[in-house]
Amino acid sequence: MRAGTVQGQSLGIVVVLAPALFAVAALAGYPSAGAAIGAGLLLGSANGFLIQSTFDRRAPILATSFVRLALFTGVAFGAAALTGMPIMPLVGGLALAQLVMVGVGVRQGIRR
Repeated sequence: MRAGTVQGQSLGIVVVLAPALFAVAALAGYPSAGAAIGAGLLLGSANGFLIQSTFDRRAPILATSFVRLALFTGVAFGAAALTGMPIMPLVGGLALAQLVMVGVGVRQGIRR
């Protein structure tokens, strides 16, 4: 992972954001939801690395998008089942990680 890449910057933001959101949720009385959001954020940050791997291998984007969607859905449901975390905050964390990645990408695009 190179510093300054969309994936690297997104991971850095998510690593800071996940514990912060957990702390806020815990202070509000929802520690399990905060843990689920944090887990979803960290899990969702892996998507950028998988996308880059897809580009590097020149694999078909449409097919690999379906595979990634199925993979993350399965992992989210599995994590929720194994840990007892609520599923919706976990999926919300996955979605938030994608928004972070898009925001970083847009910011880099505007700079250039």
